[in-house]
Amino acid sequence: MKKLFFFILLIIILVSLSWFKLVWAQDINSLSSKEKAELLKKYKGKLPPPPSKNYYQSADFFKSSNNSQLKNDSTPNASGERVLKDQHSFQSKTVDSLKKLPDFQDLLPFGMELFRGGNQNDVPSDIPSASDYILGPGDNVIIYLWGRAEKEYNLTIDREGKIFIPQVGEMVCWGLNLDQLTKKAKKQFSKVFSEFDLTISLGKIRSIRIYIAGEVRKPGAYTVSSLTSLFNALYLAGGPNERGTMRTIKLMRQGKPKAIVDLYNLLLKGDNTSDVRLQTGDVIFVPVAGPRVAIRGEVKRSAIYELKGGETTLDLLKLAGNATPEAYLERVMMERISKDNEWKVVDLNLDRQSDKVDNIKLVDGDRLTVYSIFDAKKNIVAVFGHVKHPGYYERNDSTYVSDLIKLAQLRSYDVYFGRADLFRRYPDRRMEDIPVDLKSIVAGDKKADVLLSDRDSLYIYSINEVEWKKYVYIEGEVKRPGRYPLYKDMTVADLIFLAGSFTRGAYRHQGEIARLDSMANVSLIYLSLDKSFDKKRLLQEDDHLYVRQIPEWQLNRSVSLEGEVRYPGKYTLSSRNETLYHLLQRAGGFTEIAFPKGIVLERQSIDDNLNRMQVVETIKRSNPLREDSLGNIVKNDLVEYNPQAMNRIVIDINRILSTKGKEGDIVLKPNDKIFVPSIPSGISVIGAVGVNGTIKYTDNEKVKYYIKRAGNFVRQSDKKEIRLIRATGEVLSGHGVLGKKVELGDVIIVPTKIEKERNWLKNFTTALGAATSVLTSVYIVSKL
Repeated sequence: MKKLFFFILLIIILVSLSWFKLVWAQDINSLSSKEKAELLKKYKGKLPPPPSKNYYQSADFFKSSNNSQLKNDSTPNASGERVLKDQHSFQSKTVDSLKKLPDFQDLLPFGMELFRGGNQNDVPSDIPSASDYILGPGDNVIIYLWGRAEKEYNLTIDREGKIFIPQVGEMVCWGLNLDQLTKKAKKQFSKVFSEFDLTISLGKIRSIRIYIAGEVRKPGAYTVSSLTSLFNALYLAGGPNERGTMRTIKLMRQGKPKAIVDLYNLLLKGDNTSDVRLQTGDVIFVPVAGPRVAIRGEVKRSAIYELKGGETTLDLLKLAGNATPEAYLERVMMERISKDNEWKVVDLNLDRQSDKVDNIKLVDGDRLTVYSIFDAKKNIVAVFGHVKHPGYYERNDSTYVSDLIKLAQLRSYDVYFGRADLFRRYPDRRMEDIPVDLKSIVAGDKKADVLLSDRDSLYIYSINEVEWKKYVYIEGEVKRPGRYPLYKDMTVADLIFLAGSFTRGAYRHQGEIARLDSMANVSLIYLSLDKSFDKKRLLQEDDHLYVRQIPEWQLNRSVSLEGEVRYPGKYTLSSRNETLYHLLQRAGGFTEIAFPKGIVLERQSIDDNLNRMQVVETIKRSNPLREDSLGNIVKNDLVEYNPQAMNRIVIDINRILSTKGKEGDIVLKPNDKIFVPSIPSGISVIGAVGVNGTIKYTDNEKVKYYIKRAGNFVRQSDKKEIRLIRATGEVLSGHGVLGKKVELGDVIIVPTKIEKERNWLKNFTTALGAATSVLTSVYIVSKL
């Protein structure tokens, strides 16, 4: 049974092989004799295996360089296209002979291809040494000695930068190059050997640690050979990325810039003189690229180029390898972002042989397109500005401005219909600005319509571009005073409503409008803000509406009364003339432990008024200046300014109370603070006395009594400058203070005496020396 199975399987295999051979033979026979000979020669007399059925439908068939079947089995049709006519029903294929411009988004920054495929394994480890290589710890040097003595020393520089040579001793190598080390070694060896010569070469070199940061493909720390240069390191890191600069790559050494490298010198001129050998700890920093421009079309290098500043359109053309022979330089299209953040298209003439060359300065974001003389666009017009679809449109001999407007579609708002501009360019480079009545054209007026010429450019303005913005102003008692746009048929009531309406203190019986005419003359218009007729008055440009405050209006008229009164707290002043005595009566008078004589009245407005009068600045300028021993100007602050002390008003409360407010009373103001203290414990003595403290009050005693009770004067006491501060805030000073009677609540201050340093012996010695010098001079002169 098994034999029968294998016999049937063998017959099937033989039949299959015969069928494939027959098919392959038919394919071979369909070839010409020359093609058969070439096929046999290619496979050295042995035919290759037949291709699979799917081969004719695969991409390899279209990639074949010897696709004779595609060439021979196709015939041109009526439209000039070549159509395949074999039995496999291939679709027709049209070859586009026009060269398509690359999109700006597809362009790469110039120089990116330099670092493609770079990785750490690509840099050779056996970089040849150079005579300027600086030796350091870890380097291996080989010394060859010949002559009367033949020796070879293989030495490694230690961490201290030295090598030890047998019979010769130590030698410092750190910081030397090979030539310097050779001279030093000959001098050192000459002390031991005679009639010799030597050479020194590098063996194994040390490794260093560097850092590559910024806009590179593979930032990080790298351990490299000490012979590695900046260009080698950039190659290791894959070079700058799409955001990185090619023109200002920085080498930082010990925190300071060592070199700034421009790779364009290498890319455009092959100049690598700016390459720098690296040291351990160096940082290569690639900043973000500076201004960039793009160029495409009929130039030899379409790419994105980085600017260093000041480059022009001709400079960019040179960077791009100059134009190709097919370039149409009389019309190069430049696209630029305007100040209004819109794309602006400008036609430039970059033909050096013409009379006028548009060699303008480039800015960041510029894009240039150089067209071919075969693809130079004709019969086109452009429209830009306040339209929905700005750009280029096809024209014919009967295209008018109205047709172009229909295609571009005006925006539904903010279009200035007073005028549009049609810019016409003539073959001799002249430009003409043709005003267009846009309103009439839109209305269908054929007489106002303009027939378009080739390369005409229409610009539609917005209202904001032509007319200035109109404003009105409101000041005074409204919630949001300020500037507001002037709308059509805007009234006084509209402006007041936009400003948040009146505040509570607004005086509505009369408002004021200051109106400025075309001759800069101001006229005043008074109106009632209560009457509907006046509120409907129309406003004009730059009108200023003033809403005044109600006379003597004050919303916050409260004062603070604290301390020993029956009803302390905040009080609202009943009138502008309410006095301190009247307020004390409203508060129920003093308590039993109140000390009226020590009442304190503080007024915040005093400090504000002094600041308006610039009293503080005047005091500072009045302080004397002196020069110290080093020649520095020092300001002596002899006058101290304390705002809190200035706010207190000294009042005679006994006089006010005894006359029931008829004499000595004071009118209160909003935000005044009044404090009534309790009866004090005694008399406070402060300063240069035996013990500072408070002494029990005794009637009819004088200052001297209380100083004695406080331990009397000390050695440093200044008896002439004693001060007696009354409870009312008055201050008494001078010689007669010791005899003044002290009242309850007073404070006595004894200042410390300022002693001047007097060295009588030093002064006498100085004077004696000066007198001796004078007498000696007189004696010498008399003897002449």
